[in-house]
Amino acid sequence: MVTQLLLKSGTLLVHDEKNRVAPLRADLLIEGDRISRISAGIEISKSMKVIDCDGKIISPGFVDTHHHVWQSQQKGLHADQILLDYYHSGNLASSHYTPEDVFWGQLSGLLEAVDAGTTTIVDHAHLNYSSDHSREAIRATVASGIRSVFCYCAHPRVATWQPELAFEKEWFPDWVMATFRQLATMQPFGLNGRVRLGFAIDAALVPPSVLKSVFHEVRALGAQLITSHETRLRMLDNMPSAVKVMMDNDLLGPDILLSHANHTDAHERSCIQNSGAHISSTPATEMQMGHGDPIALQPDIFASSSLGIDCHTVCSSFLPSQMVTLLHTTRSRRYVDLIEKNEWDASVGPTVEDAFNLGTILGAKAIGLQDEIGSLKVGKKADIVIFEGRTPSMLSVSERHPVAGIVLHSSVRDISTVIVDGVITKRNYSLSPVVSPSELYGKDSTPQKEDTLTWEQIATEVERSRERLQRTIEETVNPDTARDGLIRSFLEDISRIR
Repeated sequence: MVTQLLLKSGTLLVHDEKNRVAPLRADLLIEGDRISRISAGIEISKSMKVIDCDGKIISPGFVDTHHHVWQSQQKGLHADQILLDYYHSGNLASSHYTPEDVFWGQLSGLLEAVDAGTTTIVDHAHLNYSSDHSREAIRATVASGIRSVFCYCAHPRVATWQPELAFEKEWFPDWVMATFRQLATMQPFGLNGRVRLGFAIDAALVPPSVLKSVFHEVRALGAQLITSHETRLRMLDNMPSAVKVMMDNDLLGPDILLSHANHTDAHERSCIQNSGAHISSTPATEMQMGHGDPIALQPDIFASSSLGIDCHTVCSSFLPSQMVTLLHTTRSRRYVDLIEKNEWDASVGPTVEDAFNLGTILGAKAIGLQDEIGSLKVGKKADIVIFEGRTPSMLSVSERHPVAGIVLHSSVRDISTVIVDGVITKRNYSLSPVVSPSELYGKDSTPQKEDTLTWEQIATEVERSRERLQRTIEETVNPDTARDGLIRSFLEDISRIR
């Protein structure tokens, strides 16, 4: 029998065909994993579960389009770091992780996202030191209950940390693509195929002949999308434009998702839009790490943009915090430009609705799932976040302007309920226990054994893992040596480093 869940008497944030949000006082019925009805006065039957949403905002679940989820154990390390130092202490720290560390870091990171109202996540998983590392990451993703595009990653792997930082010479040993091929035959993973396989690679660092071959293969194997960092900084002086590399090799397309893209020029942005590709802005990390101003609300790229957290080791996983950060910095930059020209404008620039859409319907569009998620619509997946409208921070604004309430005033504590694929993953302000399969299983099989895990159990395991990893890093890594190794690897002009 199909389960029925009725969200009764809430304020629904419903998108129209032009992506304008029209708050609607109504009920929403979920049958199985999909929204089956939106109207006032839906009659309650005995078979229904009912959530009283009077005074609450019912929003589409948030779509986070760029996140390195495995890093949970590193929280607190990067508070005052730029990209150069993050790269060895954050990105390359996956070299210290066992597959078990990956499982607990991944599960913890995903549940932090669920707790914050994210129902879909694009995971740029640069953790790939063995087949088991990626398999355990996917197993944790299935357990979390979130919807995900797990972007299996080919990336530089550390060969040695001492006496100097050095990388393995080969990005593509046989096992890397062999593992992807095997995973491709198993996908999608989890209940109703919630977890799809994508591919992640830093396109600017790979020889074009290799890049074209890899893109052709992963597309043929059914990758949901291909994601690449697009990051050009003075501290990465020899890194070319990933957009240009893809343009020159005829690789841009609707399945391409570029993270950051702060320094793309007008021609590159035009090519992104014309090809159907998209970008993901991550405002907090971009502004801290030295990328420059986030661009997702700029008029020449907005329609092809979305939002991501990037690193929950740098900021929280609450996507509205990125919405408001992006909104304020874009408005500020616009006015600074006007002031410098001795001009003014009576309009505020981008709106709260624009920022909200980047984390909902435009995020869904960026990953090719706009027909399934990103808005509250009959027939779409039931991926929903419910905000309490009568907390001290949300009182009044939840009635007058609920979109502004979420973007400008809300916090994680205001989220009472999260639903993914019709399943309640957070209820009464607390995460639900998760069911973890004992081993990874594909679309044509079922788990042999499953374990139920509470958040308290998960937190205990993450802390044990963090302590072990900290000891390993202290014994293995000299930060100065690591920094010097990165400079040699990535920079042409050492004199620019201070």
